[in-house]
This record gives sequence, C-alpha cells and structure tokens, in this order.
Amino acid sequence: MNRIKLPNVPVGPFPAMIVGATINGKPTYTTVGAGGCACLDPVLCVSLKNTHYITQGIIETGFFSVNIPSSALVKEMDYCGIVSGKDTDKSTLFSNFYDEAGNAPMIEECPLTFL
Repeated sequence: MNRIKLPNVPVGPFPAMIVGATINGKPTYTTVGAGGCACLDPVLCVSLKNTHYITQGIIETGFFSVNIPSSALVKEMDYCGIVSGKDTDKSTLFSNFYDEAGNAPMIEECPLTFL
C-alpha cells in the first residue's frame, strides 16, 4: 500500500474565541482564531505566540479563560484582536467575572466560557 504524508495543516472551521488572562491585577483579552478540542478528553487548546502581550499573564499566573462569543460581540471581538493590551486597557470592555479562586477573567456576555 502506498502512503502519502500530508503536510501538518490545521483543518477548520475553528470557533472564534476571546482568551482572557490577568496582567498586573487587571483583566485583558485577545482574539484567537486557531483553537479547539485537542483530543477526545476534555482538553481545549489555543494558539498564541509568545510575543503576544496576554501570553505574559498566562505564564505568570498559569491560568487563562476561553470565551466563545455570540455574533452580537463581533465588534468587540474584532477590537480585541486588533488592539494590544500592552497599549490599551481592555479591562472595562466586558462584564468580567471569575471562578471562586479568581484565577482568570471570564466574559459575562459570552454564552460559553471555560477556565
């Protein structure tokens, strides 16, 4: 049997996600276009470069949230992907809430949130 090795190319579609983390005691968010289930176990993955500002908060705290927005948040989601939290305070963009331990900010307006 002949086998063909295919290039490692992501196969979509991928859900639009807003990732949240805490930096300097404040919530910040970024839009992520590549992510989803990593395996059959309940494991979510997101694709972030180490040069993204939010990555600093994830490394420092060890926590991040994944927020799946509705189409009503397309403008805010776009803004989070265009503007860096390094230069702009995004902490008041959404209604933030935390789990009991206060690990990572989640977005009240999103119908699905994961920590």
